[in-house]
Amino acid sequence: MFNALYLSPHFDDAVFSCGGQIYQRVQRGERVAVVTVCAAPPPPPAEWSPFAAGLHARWSAQGAAAVNRAREDRAALAMLGAESAHLAFHDCIYRRAVGGWLYASEQAIFGELSPLEEGLVERVAAELGRVAEPASGGEVFSPFGLGHHVDHQLARRAAERWSARAGVHLHYYADYPYAASAPLAGFAEVALSAEARQAKLRAFQAYSSQLSTFWADEAAVAEAAGHWAEQVFD
Repeated sequence: MFNALYLSPHFDDAVFSCGGQIYQRVQRGERVAVVTVCAAPPPPPAEWSPFAAGLHARWSAQGAAAVNRAREDRAALAMLGAESAHLAFHDCIYRRAVGGWLYASEQAIFGELSPLEEGLVERVAAELGRVAEPASGGEVFSPFGLGHHVDHQLARRAAERWSARAGVHLHYYADYPYAASAPLAGFAEVALSAEARQAKLRAFQAYSSQLSTFWADEAAVAEAAGHWAEQVFD
């Protein structure tokens, strides 16, 4: 059973948003877990949309992308002392319904979660009920959904559904890096020690395949890890 559980839409979200506080909790002797929702390996390339194929070309990882990212995630969380669980749900860019792909453009992945995915919300909530075991008084953290990415919306809705059934109080964390350009009214800053910030930077660097997506160079990564104020909301 866990003292704190963080729900991560993708492999890097919880660490980018909460890596320092995760480290500090572990140093206090808490058992911390990160559950990643969209952790299934990609389907075969023949099943990708043109949009997904373009992203894979940019990542230069082809079908091994998710495998590489899963490996990075386990390494990053090990640096922080946290445990990991990877759920077998696909990233939004691979998800389909009758008639085609649900999210086949940049605009779509930052739009609304499709009503056709109501069943997926339920399946994710059910899976959380299977793998998430907070201790009595344990805390659960969900992405708030800043940036409006559909996978963050999915994670939040599933967390809310599961926590309501389980009688667990749900906290929200500010989704970084989206939170850097979003209003944060109502959030409380989490104080981090210099040691926690250094641990967070090392964990950031473990996600080597993703850093160029968000930051121009190593100096920008260090700036982000060192100066972003982690924030949570009740």
